[in-house]
This record gives sequence, C-alpha cells and structure tokens, in this order.
Amino acid sequence: MLIQADNVCVVIFNMQLEIIPLLHEGTQVLNNCCWLADVAQTLDVPTLIIEHNKLGASSRALKEVSGTASYLEKTWFDCNSHGSIAHSLESTGRRQVVLAGAESHVCLLQSAVGLRESGYEVNVMADACSARNLFDHQHALANFAQAGIRVLTREMFFFECIRHSTRPDYIDLAMKYLDGRYIR
Repeated sequence: MLIQADNVCVVIFNMQLEIIPLLHEGTQVLNNCCWLADVAQTLDVPTLIIEHNKLGASSRALKEVSGTASYLEKTWFDCNSHGSIAHSLESTGRRQVVLAGAESHVCLLQSAVGLRESGYEVNVMADACSARNLFDHQHALANFAQAGIRVLTREMFFFECIRHSTRPDYIDLAMKYLDGRYIR
C-alpha cells in the first residue's frame, strides 16, 4: 500500500552523536533523516525520535528540523517493547509507520518485525538508514523484504505523501525537498 500522509507516522532511531561517525555513510544518513523529519514536520506527519540511552545526545541538526517531534528513550532494540513508545505510536492514530536511522540490522529490523506483528503497516526508508558496515545494512534490507516490510526511498515517501502536482504548494515543496536542493 502507498503511504498516506494522513495515516503515517515517522520513527527515527539513534541519530546520536556517538554512533553517527561509526555508520556507513553516517553523515549522509543523518542528512537524510533530517530531510525526513523536515518533510514530516511540513506535512504534519507525527514524528518520534528514538534515542538509545547509552549513545548520548541526538544530533543538533536533527533537533533543529524536527519541530514538534516527540523524543523517547529506549533500551530494548525493538522499540515496540517499550510501553511508552508503543503508547506514543498508538496515540498518533496512524497505522502506517516509516522507520529510519540506525542501525538497520538491529533496532530497525527488530522494531519493524515487532510493529508488523502488532498490526502496523511498516516501511523502512533505505536511503535514510544504515549500519556500522555495509554488509549488515545490505542484509537488513534483504530481511525487510523477506519479512513483508516495504523498503522505500526518500523520493517515494515524498511523492506518495504529496500524491499530485496540483497542490498549491507543490512547486515550493519540490524546490525545497527534491533534486539535491534541500538546504537547512
């Protein structure tokens, strides 16, 4: 099923200062997570920023663009194992979830499977997630597909949320978020 802007929630994992430099293409993943948070804020899509309590502070860049996002802490790799996070997701009233951040083969994979088992339609943004090495990331992407979890890209998310080019703000949104023009 395609993303519906009025039925989706974004969850971004572990974009914390201690892990970003360790990730394969960590700076680009952070930038793509910032892009996602900014698009979500612009389109009124609820966003949860999940921090692992052992990885320190979240990126300031992400905080600057995430606006009204909720920041939640976890210790379990599957975020749905935390009552506070499960409750926050449920309280959005949204049944679609887009996951991004780190690490794709640990927190995103375990959370995606847990959320799917809880009845959510789960999507993972391939160009906004990573692992400490490319091998683990590639295997996570394959595992998502095998588990029935949809893998999408930033542009797929953008165009599925927007749906048509007759929106009055379409050109402004396209100028800001597409074709490498995204500038914070």
